[in-house]
Amino acid sequence: MQSRPFFIIGCGRSGTTLLRTILNRHADIAIPLESLFIIDYLKAAASHEISFLIPMLVREPEIAEWGIRPQVDDFAGCHTISEVIVQLHHIYLQANGKKCWGQKTPRFVRETALLRDHFPDALFIHVVRDPRAVVNSLIHSDVHHSNAYHASLRWRMDVEKGLELEDKHPEGVLRVHYEDLVRNTENMLQKILEFLGLAYNPAILQQDDSSVAEYSKFYQNIHANLDRKTTDQYIDKWKDKLSNADIEVVEALTHVDMQRLGYEPVIQNPVLPRGYKTRARFHRLIGLVRQTIRYLRYRRKYLLFLIWRKGKLGSLFNFLWDVNY
Repeated sequence: MQSRPFFIIGCGRSGTTLLRTILNRHADIAIPLESLFIIDYLKAAASHEISFLIPMLVREPEIAEWGIRPQVDDFAGCHTISEVIVQLHHIYLQANGKKCWGQKTPRFVRETALLRDHFPDALFIHVVRDPRAVVNSLIHSDVHHSNAYHASLRWRMDVEKGLELEDKHPEGVLRVHYEDLVRNTENMLQKILEFLGLAYNPAILQQDDSSVAEYSKFYQNIHANLDRKTTDQYIDKWKDKLSNADIEVVEALTHVDMQRLGYEPVIQNPVLPRGYKTRARFHRLIGLVRQTIRYLRYRRKYLLFLIWRKGKLGSLFNFLWDVNY
């Protein structure tokens, strides 16, 4: 019997990929690679016929990255976009011999109302991490090329969206702190699987090499440690990597949510330095150029299809605005 679908959400670089990797070892769980396209199709359903959306969806490069090749006829019995997305995951389940599907796309934290409308029985795992650690990771990531200012705003925006969901629907959301996941892995996994209504099996803690192999060269650097034993050695890495100025920026922008989540600041009364926003915006522009070059080098088909899809569905402007974060 199909268990309730679930979504792993949170700010990027908070440990969502680590959690996906571990849960995917469960005999019943199959979580595909990130699937940002889903939100575009859910939104487009209000203004486009299902017969228009399905032929576009089956061509998605991200679905090919899942390792499946669905055809239009596979969705013959679907009458709503929600049914299409569920059927798509059932195809993925069949390909992997599993029975419970989940999603791990951190940015979905910004669209939980939409997801609940289409999947009212879904559960959410909200992963949070110290903002200084997240900012440090976003700055040094080959994929993100961010800076302390924009990364802090991203953390604050995404975390507040997750906390809002927790406040509105506490019965359907489980908050998981990255620090607890890596320090008390087995206890946290037992709690997570109980929340999902699935049995715990210690075998999910066993390491394997397949978790890294499924990622393309685009993600090679940021997911390089997935085949290693879960460790807490990265919790305080930001203390050696971030400058005092960057730490002050992070704490100035996130201190309210930091305190709610139990992360202690190290600077009293932090403030943004004068002129910092202007410098950060210029730095972010350079970062976006570097991101684009990386996409063109390693995921050109994905990038071009994404731009084409958003243009066809009328969401290109919003994408160009959101890409900053």
